[in-house]
Amino acid sequence: MAVTILFISLFVLLLIGVPVGFAIGGATMISMVMASDLNMVINAQYCYSGIFSFTVMAIPFFMLAGIIMSTGGIARRIVNFASALISFVNGSIGCVAVIACMFFGALSGSGMATTSAIGGMMIPEMRKKGYDPAYAATIVCFGGIVGPIIPPSLSFVLYGASTGVSISQLFLAGVVPGILIGVLFTIANIVICTINGTDLKKNTREKDEMVSLGEAMKFRFTEIGRSIKDGFWALLSPVIILGGIYSGIFTPTEAACISVVYSIIISVFVYKEMNMEQLKNVFLETAVLNGITSFLLGYSTVFSTFMTYEKVPQMITEFLTSVSNNPLVVLLFINLVLLVVGLFLDTVPAIIVMAPMLMPTVAALHINPIHFGVVMAVNLALGLCTPPYGCNLFVGAAVAKIKMESMFKYIIPLFMVGLVGLALITYIPWLSLAFIH
Repeated sequence: MAVTILFISLFVLLLIGVPVGFAIGGATMISMVMASDLNMVINAQYCYSGIFSFTVMAIPFFMLAGIIMSTGGIARRIVNFASALISFVNGSIGCVAVIACMFFGALSGSGMATTSAIGGMMIPEMRKKGYDPAYAATIVCFGGIVGPIIPPSLSFVLYGASTGVSISQLFLAGVVPGILIGVLFTIANIVICTINGTDLKKNTREKDEMVSLGEAMKFRFTEIGRSIKDGFWALLSPVIILGGIYSGIFTPTEAACISVVYSIIISVFVYKEMNMEQLKNVFLETAVLNGITSFLLGYSTVFSTFMTYEKVPQMITEFLTSVSNNPLVVLLFINLVLLVVGLFLDTVPAIIVMAPMLMPTVAALHINPIHFGVVMAVNLALGLCTPPYGCNLFVGAAVAKIKMESMFKYIIPLFMVGLVGLALITYIPWLSLAFIH
C-alpha cells in the first residue's frame, strides 16, 4: 500500500510540474503519513546523512573545477588540441566538438558542464561552417554525455557512495567505455555529415593546396605539437587528477579539491584569462548549482531509505529472478527500466534511488557491481539527451538559441548509436573490467 501511494504521489507531483527534488520529498512524506508508522523526524535525519559524506564532497568541487575551466581558458585550449587531432575528416568541426567533450569530461565529470563549456565555443563555429544549428546543438549534447562516463565521473561518485563500491575502481572501469562512446559518436558524426554534404573536406580544399602524404603528416604533427605547447597546462590537468587517484596518492574527493586549486592557479596566474571578479561569480554560480544538487541528493536518500524499509529492493529481485535466472536477460530488463527512468529523472536522484534498489538483484545473479555501475552510468547518461527531462538538451538548445523541438529529428539516430554502445558495454564486461585487478 505504501509503495503504491509513493509512486502515485510521485507521478502526480511530477505531472503537475513540481520540481523533482520537491516531488521526491513530497511523495515520501505523503506515503509516510498515510501508510507508515515511521516518525517524520527521519526525513531530516536522512536528508542530513545523505549529504554529510566525505565522498559526496567531491561533487561540488568537481562542479566548481568544471566551471572555472570553462571560463578561464582551459576549455578553449582543449578544443584547439582536439582540432589539431582530427581536422582532416568530413564533419571535422563536429568531430572536434565530440573529442573536446571527451577531454573536458575528464576534467569536470559532469554532462551538463561539458555541454555548456564546449557548446558555447563549438556551436557558433559549426554554424559558420554550414551546420544546421539544431544538429550542431544535438551532437554537442550527445558528446556531453561522455562526461558522466569517462573518469572522473560524478555518476561514479554517487554510485560508489550509495553502494559502497570502490570509486577509484569505478573510475578505472569508465576509461574504455567512455572512449568507446566518444568514438562511436565521432564516427556517427562523420557519416551524418558525409550523407548531408556538410563540412566536406573536398569542398574546402583547393587544387593547388593538394600536398603529398609526407607533407600532410608533417603539417599535422606540427599542428598537434603547437596545440600541446599552447595547452600544456590545460592538458596536464587530467594527468594530475587521474594519475593521483589511480596511484593512490589522493582520494577522489581530494582529487576534486586539487582540481579546483590547480584550475584557479592556471586560469588566474598562468593564462591570466580570469580575474578576481570573474572568480567570485564562478563561486556564486557553483553555490547555486550545489544547493540544487544537495537538495536532490538529500531527499533522494530519504526516498531510497523509505523504499528499502518497505522491502522494494527485495520485491524487485524476486520479480526479476522470477522472469529469468539468466544475467543477460535480467540486464536487458534493467537497461529498459533505467532508460525509462532517465526520461523523467536527473542522474543524481536516479542513481541514489535506483542503485540501492537494484544491488540485491545484481548480487543474487553474481553480476560484477563495478561493471553494473558503468552500465547504470551509461543508461542514465543517455537519459541526459532524451526528452522530456533531457538536461543536456535544455543546455544545448539554450546555447544554440533554438527550440528544443527542432533537435528531435537528430536525437533519434544519435540515440540509436548510444544504444549500440550501451549494448556493447552491457554484454562485454571486459570493456569495463579491463583495468580492474
